[in-house]
Amino acid sequence: MENNLILFNSVTTAMRAREILKKYGVFGKIVRTPIGINKKSCGYSLYVNKNFARALQILSENSIGYIGTASVGVI
Repeated sequence: MENNLILFNSVTTAMRAREILKKYGVFGKIVRTPIGINKKSCGYSLYVNKNFARALQILSENSIGYIGTASVGVI
């Protein structure tokens, strides 16, 4: 299973990331971070089903920090 979840340290950052990705045609959904993967996150993550590597590249290019990535089943 490939990575498809981006973890953030605030829900505000997750929302900003979602909006920036949307401008580039990459779509994500804000979800509750599963309990088993809560790497000191705020409790919300961005689920990106397609173009995950591109999503990380876009976030990096736009100086949007995240605290980790994870793999989960379909949400």
